[in-house]
Amino acid sequence: MKNITFASEFMSAAKQAPRIYFAPLVGAYKAIKAEMAKASGGDRPGETTPKH
Repeated sequence: MKNITFASEFMSAAKQAPRIYFAPLVGAYKAIKAEMAKASGGDRPGETTPKH
């Protein structure tokens, strides 16, 4: 079993901090990109999209 020390916990938290900080921005970027792809997907000739 691995012995957990303060230093190892601190380093683990320091590595995860940027990911946690930027997660909302990355999620927003992915959502915008998906919406743009969905919006431009119906413009291709030959494709039909169902009307709801």
